[in-house]
Amino acid sequence: MSGTILIVDGLATNRIVLKVKLSAAYFSVAQVGTAKEAVASILRDKPQAVLMSDDLPDRDACDLIRDIHALPGCAQLPVLVLTATHTPQLRVDLLQAGAADVMPKPFCEKTLLARLRSMSRHAPVEADLDLTNDTAEALGFAEAQAGFTARGLIATLHTGAARDQALCRRLAQATPHRFEMLRTGQSGLLTRMHASPDVLLVFLPARATEPDLVHLAELCSAPQTRQSRVLALVDPADEALAAKVLDLGVHDVAAHDADPREITLRLDKLLRAKQADDMQKARLRTGLHAAVTDPLTGLYNRRYGLSQMTRMIDTARSSGQTFAVMVADLDHFKAVNDTYGHAAGDRVLTRIAHALRDALRPGDSLSRIGGEEFLVLMPQSGIAAARAMAMHLCHTVRQTRIALPGVETPVSLTVSIGATVANPAHQGDRLDPEAMVAEADHALYAAKSGGRDTVTFSQLSAA
Repeated sequence: MSGTILIVDGLATNRIVLKVKLSAAYFSVAQVGTAKEAVASILRDKPQAVLMSDDLPDRDACDLIRDIHALPGCAQLPVLVLTATHTPQLRVDLLQAGAADVMPKPFCEKTLLARLRSMSRHAPVEADLDLTNDTAEALGFAEAQAGFTARGLIATLHTGAARDQALCRRLAQATPHRFEMLRTGQSGLLTRMHASPDVLLVFLPARATEPDLVHLAELCSAPQTRQSRVLALVDPADEALAAKVLDLGVHDVAAHDADPREITLRLDKLLRAKQADDMQKARLRTGLHAAVTDPLTGLYNRRYGLSQMTRMIDTARSSGQTFAVMVADLDHFKAVNDTYGHAAGDRVLTRIAHALRDALRPGDSLSRIGGEEFLVLMPQSGIAAARAMAMHLCHTVRQTRIALPGVETPVSLTVSIGATVANPAHQGDRLDPEAMVAEADHALYAAKSGGRDTVTFSQLSAA
């Protein structure tokens, strides 16, 4: 765990014991004795997790957990509570307040360390990416609103025991989520799932054997369920089992005989975490897509076009095949903006961009690299294929008619194209994306000078 574990306990002896045990397991540790000191330490040092006692001298444990999660950037900071009070209601209260887990005093050292390792392993997406606040906000990584969980899918894998099935039915009635009940050991278990579940609730039998743990590990890594959150219900008498399953990749553990309210809270928390991570991943994909996409036309942008050309050059060097690079520029496009306005110009540009894209072969690529300038990449192409495609693109633009609001006659334009064809067998290491674009651009100037609506190849093009 790269971050610090903050120990919060009013008794110095307790803090010392915890620090010794955690330090021996290679955790970085800080310690304070009061809630006030804990808040100051969290604001100053940004620990990765908080390990606190529930009997602090200056603050109720539930209130402190809420205070911690209300601090800037700490809404998802894991707080693990150690308590000597073994009542179901206290556990429920602490979990409702936002505790990541509640563990009894005296604690099982193996389980505590496994829980801390699990917290690190399953850190939220944005924490794992180490995003700064500004970057996180720019990518849409705002903290999810607490207390709301969209309806999700929970798959329960039970042993077939009447007790397990009764608990599944009770949980299904107590939550708004969809429940799918499956029996462990059924053939084709994963294929029986109608969809990938948000959460797997796994009932492990008393005195779980090695095959039971292997099956659990397979569930945590199988394609259908590796993105699911996993809550394992274990025999409360088997202290070592909880540590084992946490280290196998399970996200949370509870006892078979835990209060159903506690299990419901744990399921709801896992669902919120799963949905928040799904949202963050989707936003990250959107941000990555936006980084390589022209926002007006939806085509690739210059950055992506040049990187794609680099890959095409590398492939051509390996295969020895020629390829073509073309720069296409719309003729007299400025007149469209001057005559009809920039909104109309954007409409025309987008329509022609899509027409050009649709005219290309599968495997060819089109990027917008300037105002009305486009880059065309044609892998595995000689000069004959490139010339035929360039003429086809000129014809496509010429035949494209764009209707504009308030304009009686549809607008049409032409395009000029400069092209070059490279032979890696002859040019070898001299192939360079920027140089090839410059070469095609030089040919484009010749096409413009030759009357426009035409195609010119560079003198260096391969025969």
